[in-house]
Amino acid sequence: MEHSIAVFGLGFVGLPLALVYASKGHPVIGVDIDELHVAKLKMGQTPLCEPWEGKTIQEGLIHALQKGMFEPTCHAEEAIRRSTEVIVTVGIPVRSDGTLDYTSLDSVATFLGKHLRPGMTILLRSTVPPHTTRNRFKPLLEEYSHLSAGKDFYLGYASERMAEGKAYEELTSMPTPVAGINEASLEKCTQLLSKICSQVISAQNLEAVEMSKVVENLSRDINVAMVNEFANYAYSIGVDIAEVLSIANTHQRVKLLSPGPGVGGYCIPNAYYYLAGTERPCADLPVSSTSRQLNDQRPSAILAVAEEELKKLKKDLPSAQFALYGLGMKDFSNDLRLSPSLEFIRLLRERKYLCRFFDPLTEYPEPGMCHNLEELLEGADCLIILNRHHDDKIHQLDKIKKLMNNRPLIVDTRSWIDAEKAKKKGFTLCRC
Repeated sequence: MEHSIAVFGLGFVGLPLALVYASKGHPVIGVDIDELHVAKLKMGQTPLCEPWEGKTIQEGLIHALQKGMFEPTCHAEEAIRRSTEVIVTVGIPVRSDGTLDYTSLDSVATFLGKHLRPGMTILLRSTVPPHTTRNRFKPLLEEYSHLSAGKDFYLGYASERMAEGKAYEELTSMPTPVAGINEASLEKCTQLLSKICSQVISAQNLEAVEMSKVVENLSRDINVAMVNEFANYAYSIGVDIAEVLSIANTHQRVKLLSPGPGVGGYCIPNAYYYLAGTERPCADLPVSSTSRQLNDQRPSAILAVAEEELKKLKKDLPSAQFALYGLGMKDFSNDLRLSPSLEFIRLLRERKYLCRFFDPLTEYPEPGMCHNLEELLEGADCLIILNRHHDDKIHQLDKIKKLMNNRPLIVDTRSWIDAEKAKKKGFTLCRC
């Protein structure tokens, strides 16, 4: 393929993005350093769960491969040689101490700089702290290319706004903000995005677009923390939080989210650190900081509820069997990155409780992983629902009752099980 678009990073963002371009008739070379991942992509295999127009992402991948519109590779130099436009989706992980790890992004910028040709367009499209494009990415490109951004090549930044599970839809329909290092770069990056995006929003300031993406994620973190706090309070006074929110949301100016077991995934948990963890001095972020702490503490708070309810049921905690349903970072997801479910497993093991877990979409190579719901529930005292899935078996309460021990407890963090039906079947069910 000549005059292709090169997409660097073939993960949860880069792969759907590459396949959308391919589906619109634009040849794409996808670059990733993971040789096994690339080998599987070449065979039409991906673990991602992304529906699109009634098809699966696997079907879309196979179609793009067969049509010769998508070529996954580890040979980055060859990809650059055959491309005129490059989109970088490599992320910036957050270390355990809250600092930012720019290693991968810096490596890509350095590589691109060494192989840049005059006239190329480089678009950074991952979540980054403000000033990253201008003060970190651009200097590396210029240093190693000996070219000038905006004059010899074009450089811009665009928000990545897609949600997992809606990638194909939102990559094309979601309004996409973009800014360039200068007007010429903005024009080139807008043209690149317009190949797939129905609405491109041209902005004048790179830092405004970078920060808008972080703020979008951080606002979700704050809103989830707020309803999680409401859920804690509702449980403490014996009120069903699902009913509270249902009533509150009838107000025309109120739109509260649903509580959950915490906040996972690559984007939302990292958003606070993209502002607070940068080297550049910034204003205090007390609301954001507190929200992040509340969401981090959510698994511990829910486990405390489970322990309290088991004690009320006269269960012996040291011998109680816990069953965790759902491992993904959110409903209908197999993405385990920063998933709260993994924190539940860690906490249960730390307290030396008996623990099993199951997810219909993913595997987790740890002792305690079950192959099906029946294995998960056999002899369980407490079922903690952490995710919703397209799985009717979880609603078969008569069968669940027979599998679990006597006086069974369900802790429903997703308000998914019909509370009245569960209570009539003899379950103790609490939402928190």
